[in-house]
Formats: sequence, C-alpha cells, structure tokens
Amino acid sequence: MMKNKPLFAGLLSLLLLVASAPSAYAEAPDAKALLKQKFPEETVRLLKTADLNNDQKKESFLLTGSGNLYLVNSKGVVVLIDKQIVEYEEDEADMQIFAVSPTEKQLAVTVDYLPSNTQVSVYRLDYGTLTKKLQFMGDQGAEIDKKGRLHQYWKDFKDEGGGWDLAEGIFTWDAKAGKYRATGNYVLQ
Repeated sequence: MMKNKPLFAGLLSLLLLVASAPSAYAEAPDAKALLKQKFPEETVRLLKTADLNNDQKKESFLLTGSGNLYLVNSKGVVVLIDKQIVEYEEDEADMQIFAVSPTEKQLAVTVDYLPSNTQVSVYRLDYGTLTKKLQFMGDQGAEIDKKGRLHQYWKDFKDEGGGWDLAEGIFTWDAKAGKYRATGNYVLQ
C-alpha cells in the first residue's frame, strides 16, 4: 500500500489540476451589466453571444431600445458600432450569426418595416471591432441561406404597362477580397 501512495497523490494532483483548468471557451463577460454600467440610459432589445472569428473567445452583440448596436468584446470592453439601426419601436428587429466560411462567422441585423420591407446590415469582426460590410433593402424581403449567402427580393417595376416582376440579388462573401460579391438583380443602399 505504501508503494502506491505517491502514485495516488500524483494522480489526484493531476485530476485536480485538469478540473480547475479554464475551459477552452472562455465565458463571455456579462454584456448586459457592462452596457448598463457604461450607458445607463440604454435598454437591451436583443442580445447574441458567439465566437465570430474562432479565437475561442466569445463576443456579445446588443441591439438597444434606441436602435443602437453595441459590441462587448471578450475583454469586456463596450463599443458603440452603429446608431439608430432600428428607428421605431414597432419595427421588428433580429440578429443572426451565420457562417460565411468554415473559419468565420458574421453578424446580420435585420429590420422588418411594414408592410414588407427588410433592411439588412452585415458586420464582420475586424481587428477587435465590427465593421459594416454590406447593407441593402429588400422590399419583398431578405433571407440568409445555409451556405451563408444573402438573398435580396425586390419589386422590379416595368417601364410600360405597369406591374412588376420579383427580382432577386444574391450576395456571397469573398474571403480573399474581404467583401461581398453580388450576382443577379440587386440594389445596394
């Protein structure tokens, strides 16, 4: 029994060390509390937390009642990214995290205006902050497919005789160029 005591103590020490090691994914800071501390007048409308750039550190994205978009980075720093994305309380807003490649995700903020318009703003995490890479309006809606492509649907009005045809533009992320490429019938803002 005495021979196994050092082995047992060593294994126990190793087990305790492994159990107390930090997780590969660090916990995201409490984004709501940090926003409230820095901007007490803001109220959180939407909150998403994800690791956009696969660095094993989560970032938080907050859309507020005033329509402002904030980033809370993995170090707990609060950064105002965009102002008044949502203008009116009755406008329906959403945030989506979607993959544009196996190693990168981006954030899309969509705002639905009655009766059918959808504004889409897409942000990429660059050097610790979010930069807007695309913005468009789909007057017949917009969607993000499983491949990370953005679809814009809009009314292409006819010159003669009235009426319109449904037009579609497709935006695809070009990682080498660091921007979106458009195909189909698209309209940028």
